[in-house]
Amino acid sequence: MVGLRERKRAETRQRISDRATRLFERHGFENVTLAQVAAAAEVSVKTVVNYFGAKEDLFFDAEPAIRDALVAALAGHSPPSATAVLRPMILDGPILAGPCRWDAIDERTWEAMRVWAECEQSSPTLTSRRAAILQSWMEPLAVAGGSRPWAAMTVGVLMLRHDLVARGLLGHDDPATVEGQVRQVVGRALDALERGFRHP
Repeated sequence: MVGLRERKRAETRQRISDRATRLFERHGFENVTLAQVAAAAEVSVKTVVNYFGAKEDLFFDAEPAIRDALVAALAGHSPPSATAVLRPMILDGPILAGPCRWDAIDERTWEAMRVWAECEQSSPTLTSRRAAILQSWMEPLAVAGGSRPWAAMTVGVLMLRHDLVARGLLGHDDPATVEGQVRQVVGRALDALERGFRHP
């Protein structure tokens, strides 16, 4: 059972993240300071840093959970392959390893994702950090999947997937169109990965 202290910490963390997101979307990532985030969340700058470390971590606060979900799915995987284990997590929804499938995305959620993608794409800091985050996933995926080359190729597939979804969002494509592109292009990349690494 979660104690009161842990619940309050979780609520504070979520409030900081939510307020930061609104500021980034409204003003652009580079134009928002940690002091502004702290003021909006009604906490000190030190509290923001204690929870998130850096401003970029506020924007990408969900990424560690996504990485952990991919790694957990690979734990004790059995044939046919690690690629087959990750395939549904990569293809079946707009958010990598997310709980929502393509056909469950409503207009409001899709628009929020578009605004988020626009914020990321307009920031050189965030686009660089995105690449660094995906690169950092290679080691845990290699350990969980049993092959460093397989993990490196998988990170490439994840980068391709991210690019396709972002382009679709920024181009104001509908979810069905983006899903079709992801399933076709990323699906083919996964097929190639499957052929190359049947038993990593």
